[in-house]
Amino acid sequence: MAFAATPITQGKSLLDLLRRTVPPQEQAIELYRRLLAINNLSGLMGSAKSIDQIQEYLSEYFRECFDNDHARMCIIEESRYRRFYLSGTPVSDPEIYAPISEGMAGSVLKSGMHLWIPDTQASGKKRRVFGTNVGRIPRSILIIPFSVKGKVIGCLEMTSSHPRRLYEIEFHLGTIVATHLSASLENILTRQELASANARLKDHDHRLSQLNEKLRQLAHTDESTGLYNKRRLLEQLDMEIARARRYGEIFSCFMIDIDDFKSINDRYGHQAGDDVLKQTGMLFKRSLRRSDFIARYGGEEFTVLLPRTNGAGAYRAAENLRSNFMEHAFTLPSAKVNITISIGITSCTTFDRLDAQNIIRRADDALYRAKRSGKNRVCFNDESESSDEKVRILSNV
Repeated sequence: MAFAATPITQGKSLLDLLRRTVPPQEQAIELYRRLLAINNLSGLMGSAKSIDQIQEYLSEYFRECFDNDHARMCIIEESRYRRFYLSGTPVSDPEIYAPISEGMAGSVLKSGMHLWIPDTQASGKKRRVFGTNVGRIPRSILIIPFSVKGKVIGCLEMTSSHPRRLYEIEFHLGTIVATHLSASLENILTRQELASANARLKDHDHRLSQLNEKLRQLAHTDESTGLYNKRRLLEQLDMEIARARRYGEIFSCFMIDIDDFKSINDRYGHQAGDDVLKQTGMLFKRSLRRSDFIARYGGEEFTVLLPRTNGAGAYRAAENLRSNFMEHAFTLPSAKVNITISIGITSCTTFDRLDAQNIIRRADDALYRAKRSGKNRVCFNDESESSDEKVRILSNV
């Protein structure tokens, strides 16, 4: 059974009430003190950064203005509400939970309408209050809801053991406090929503950057070997040519082919061929400098760019690479195999008449000579030489 709320006189303003009910000077001074306290409370709550701070400021206000009378703040949390004790002696824990359907506070939260009972005994009602046995029923009750963005999210709950302690002026003052409380909570929730949205946006941007970087890597990386692909090779080669032209630097280029790679696929299967390609990529990285650019040109062919490297340095690097392949045992699911590579080299010095395709063609011609000369060889093609007789074929002989 619910208490009936006492209606507020229609059209009656707070000023009218003051003129009728507060003629004595001491009462006027007390009311003025309360209004100043509310004004101070409003400023404090407006600057609050959390609900805990608001609870602290409300507690100070009610302890000052309500003496030993009880004041509580209730906040809805899903299907229940949490009650914070602001002043007076709590009947149990300082902070308790209750279902939305329980107690007078629950009825106010559901209906969104205030509840004001000047004297519970005068109404002839005896019952348990707030769904818990408090032993002695309050003589005066005032519960005022507050909302954020038009939605009721809580209420201020005031009770007194004195009849008519919570009269009409107290209702108006409580409504003012609830209004300021609503505005302060809306500010806090708005800031929290903005902070959460900014955090989500920052996380989204981070993940988007990671995805973009991954896409960039996928666009420039060969999946089987982990090396750069042909597209990225051509971009890098154009950059090396431009740098060499600008600063007069020399660089060299390898074209590399795995000897008899088809026989590995035919004998051990295409998965074995993929394993050889993957291990080839790792062996390249271990054998060459970090500054060297390594790419899979296509199939079992690879290209290496060696910045600031002349023909002699390129030859030494190529021989070291060829030797490492000869000594390395490639591990396959069913066997260990040894493979060899053939390497064609070109060193670039006359940059004004070279482009990326021309450099690759020259290195590829040298590779063809190495393959034709018996494989497992390094052949050098120098742009300064104009005849086949001047092309040096360097091998491990």
